[in-house]
Amino acid sequence: MASDRTAKRLTRILAVLPWIIEHEGAPTEDVVERFGYANTAELVKDLHLVFTTGLPGYGPGDLIDAEVFDDEVYVSAADYFARPLRLTPTEALGLLAAGMTMVESDQAPAVLRSAVDKLISVVAPDDTDVVSVDVPTPPHVKLLREAIEERSPIHISYVGLASNLRTDRIVEGHSVFFNLGNWYLSGFCRKAGASRVFRVDRIDAIEVLDGTYDFDASESQAMIQYQPTESDVRTTFTLSPQSGWVAEYYPLDVQELDDGFLRVTMSVSDPLVAARLLLQLGDQANDIVGDEVQDALNSLRTKILAKY
Repeated sequence: MASDRTAKRLTRILAVLPWIIEHEGAPTEDVVERFGYANTAELVKDLHLVFTTGLPGYGPGDLIDAEVFDDEVYVSAADYFARPLRLTPTEALGLLAAGMTMVESDQAPAVLRSAVDKLISVVAPDDTDVVSVDVPTPPHVKLLREAIEERSPIHISYVGLASNLRTDRIVEGHSVFFNLGNWYLSGFCRKAGASRVFRVDRIDAIEVLDGTYDFDASESQAMIQYQPTESDVRTTFTLSPQSGWVAEYYPLDVQELDDGFLRVTMSVSDPLVAARLLLQLGDQANDIVGDEVQDALNSLRTKILAKY
């Protein structure tokens, strides 16, 4: 998703700037290694973006000066970024609540637990019970995590959220995580022949099977992110500028048009998923391409009209 790449790039730039300013004349190799750049060219690309950034007025004296000279990086005229940005009280409380939710969900690494403790000491030094987070853990979570740790495949009886149909699946689990108010199991589904995400509260029964499997733990999923497959249904449509938020919430291939509109391609396993979104968008989505999604959309409209 283009929005994910943009967010990650911006986050890295905001971290890089204060460090380079503090270490004036920082070697490019150090910056590349410390901040996970693929190569120097990728770093230079970010610096070119920084060069066009500044404070209102945007005259020559208001823009940030960033350059690479003799394999060293220099950033000047950027006092605003000399120190990391301070959180507002609202931002601090929101960050604290999110961090405490991760801690209570038993997913937080030690470094996050330490950061939450430090934030509590600043935001609520006199009463650590000011923010109360209760994340109930379904009984299946412990069993699922044990099976994943042992690399044991699991047989689940699962009730689909969209279809409400029960299916039996064998899953090679990758991770169990808490996201958007629910617990999820991610892994390779042998029935689908691809990676899938299952809501834990929709799992009726679990059986740990004999045998083992291999997977790269660094690729385990810890958030809701649909993975398109070759068998997916695809639809293309144009979004108005007012509906740009869609690109932030759905896995889309996005092309920005000159007039501020977006031409997007969406991959879904069920045409109804895209049809419901298009119905919600109304006249803010146009030029729809994709017969299966168009048929599903027309069917939804007919059913709604029949109720009146």
